[in-house]
Parts: sequence; structure tokens; C-alpha cells
Amino acid sequence: MTSYKGWVVTTTNLRLVSSGTRLTRGLVGIGIVLTALNLRSAVTSLGVVLDQVRESLAMNATLAGLVTALPVICFAAFGALAPAVSRRIGEVRLVLVGVIAIVVGLAGRAVAVNSASFVLGSALALAGIAVANIMIPVLIKRFFPRRVGLMTGVYSMSAAASVALPAGASVAIGEATGHGWRGGLGSWAVFAAFAVIPWVIMLGRGRRAPVEESGPRQMHSTMALLRSPTALSLAAFFGLQALSAYAMMGWLPAMLIGAGIDAATAALMLSASALLAIPLSLVLPRFAARSANQRPYVVGIVTGGLAGYAGLLFAPAAAPWLWVVLLASLHGAFPLAVTLISLRAREASTATQLSGFVQSGGYVLAALGPLAIGALNDLTGGWTAPLLLLICCLVLELFAGLIAARPGFAETEIEKRSARPTNVRCG
Repeated sequence: MTSYKGWVVTTTNLRLVSSGTRLTRGLVGIGIVLTALNLRSAVTSLGVVLDQVRESLAMNATLAGLVTALPVICFAAFGALAPAVSRRIGEVRLVLVGVIAIVVGLAGRAVAVNSASFVLGSALALAGIAVANIMIPVLIKRFFPRRVGLMTGVYSMSAAASVALPAGASVAIGEATGHGWRGGLGSWAVFAAFAVIPWVIMLGRGRRAPVEESGPRQMHSTMALLRSPTALSLAAFFGLQALSAYAMMGWLPAMLIGAGIDAATAALMLSASALLAIPLSLVLPRFAARSANQRPYVVGIVTGGLAGYAGLLFAPAAAPWLWVVLLASLHGAFPLAVTLISLRAREASTATQLSGFVQSGGYVLAALGPLAIGALNDLTGGWTAPLLLLICCLVLELFAGLIAARPGFAETEIEKRSARPTNVRCG
């Protein structure tokens, strides 16, 4: 590897990549933080005002169900398209398009005149979030290769904050503005607009002095990634952690209420669990990225979750706060999975494909969790079967995580499998 006038030439992919001035890295860092602060607002701001939205727009139960299912649908569908689009228009430009989609979508649903326009606005915002979800780990890999842990922690912490803030503030903002649910939901579009600024400046700088001049990149197809045990296990780990997270957000209060805890306390416990994710998301990636072996972090996260679910299963009313705190350890799985996406890709181009493969496939798996939990509760009339299912999923998450946390690169596995000789008999 050699350098010339601030440009670094990497021999592995024969392309020029900016070594990154402080200003460039600062803009990318600010852009990542501001974007991450908007990655959950479209979801968490809606839950607290959904009844008001349904009444105002005469939204039937079927459409309301579609709105609640849209996040995982959009994350899977649009996340799968992101790698191909990024190759055509560039990573920074694609993130900018995603952020603009978030702003327009959030604003659109705040002024929706009927259920259809509300669903359309929600889908547009979620499509933008899906794109940003995929591309931010790639930008971290490209612009902060030596600070993957730090930047992943900052990103994950900001994303965790975007869970708690909209849920707690949407109603209050709506009341303060006098516009009800429209004011509450629309305020997040204004907040998201600030995330557009650093990416626009980045593109302006790129026209004067290109941030990246890409030559030929080593690209791997989805079929190639299917031949990588690391890619497959990482997709399973990501999907199972998301399944558990969505199940907790959707059903944990109901489980606690079923154990005799009042609704207000159950909601407070869920909020406390979400707040615990913020410092965990900041600290864990830094340690994981510095470690030669990330397996202990997988074991610690899953062990805490298993202990929490076991407590809810066998003695739910004995120490509910303890069970919730133990379950909060599961929030560490998301930042760990994002860190592993960067660590298991040798090249940023592979990180793009790996991020898309892992997250789009993982969210398909995650979509099944809340549905299965609700179906089992309906069938059995209790929470024993759902909790047993979640425990089984955590065991699978442990095995998948242990494979994904092995040192090495997905490219190496693909190259080794592609180089295997074919046995040919010569007569």
C-alpha cells in the first residue's frame, strides 16, 4: 500500500480512496450521527398515536396491521436493493437520497388526507431508513477503518436514542403545537431535515475534489455469499436478534401485565430497557472491535437474555425489574452484529454487499417473531409457549453468533470455495 498527495492506493482492489481529511471525516461522522438519530423515529413515533391516526383517517384494522408490518417489509425489500444502487450512484449520494426520502415520507404522512396517502408516506420514510441502515456500516468501514468500534458505537447509540425520544415526545409535541398527531409526527420530519446538510456538503466537496475515485471492485453475488458460512451465520444472528428485539417491543409489556404488574409500570420497564441500550450500544462495539475474538460478547449477550426469559417463565412476579435488566443485555446484539459486518469484510465493497445480505435477510426472519408470539399466545392463552419459543431462538442465536464471531473474512471463504478443483475422470 502506498500513498500519494493524500490518496491511498490499495493493492487489493486497485482503487484510489481518499485518506480522509479531518473535515471529510468530520462531515461523515456528523452525517452518521444525525442520520442514525432518525432511523427509528418513523416507527416509534407512530405507536403512541396510532389510535388517533386511525380515528382521524378512518383507517380500518387491516390497514393498521399493514402499517405496523411495514418496517420489516421495507427493511427487507429496499435493503436488498441498496448494494446494487450504491454501485451506480455512489455510497454518499445513496445515503443522501435515503435521508431525503425519510424527510419527505415523514412530512407526507403528517399531512395525509386519507389512509392510502398515510401508508405511502410511511413506506417512503421506511425505504429511506432501510437504505441508511445498509449504508452506514459501509461508510464506517470506508472512512473510519481504524475506528470501526468507536464509530459503530456512536452510530448504535444514536440509533438507540431514536427509539426512546420519539416515543416519549410525540404526544407532548403534538399537544404543544396544537396540531395533535400531525404535529407530533411532522416534527420528526423537521428534525430529519438537519441530517441532509452534511451529506449535501460532502457531495459539494466531491465535485471539487473527489472523495473517492473507484476503479474495478471485487464484487460477490448473492449466490457467492450463500457459500460463505460467515455471511450465513451473520444473517441468522442479525435476524434472530431483531426477532427478539421486535418481540420485546411488541409483547414484553403484555407479559409483565400478565404477571400482575400494572400497565403504567410495565410501560416504564420497557422504556428503562430501551434507555439501557444507549450506553451499551456505545461501549460494546469499541471493545468488540479491539478484541481478536468476539465470541465472549456473543455468550454474554445471550446468557443475559436467557436468564431474563427464564425469570419471566418460572418466576415472573418475583423480581420483574431484574428480569427486564437482564433482557436489556439483548440490546447489545444489534451493535455487535453491525460491528461484525465491518470486521468480517476485507473490502468496503464487500461490506456493502454483506450489509445488504445480512440485514435484508435478517429482517425477513425478524418479521416472523411478533406474529409467532401472538399466535402462540392466542392458541395457548398464556405466555409459557411464547417464552419457550424465544428461549429456543436465543439458543440458535448463540450458535449463529459463535460462527459469525470467528476471526476471518467472508471473501476468504468465497475464494477458497471458488478455487476448489472439480474432479474429472480421464478415460
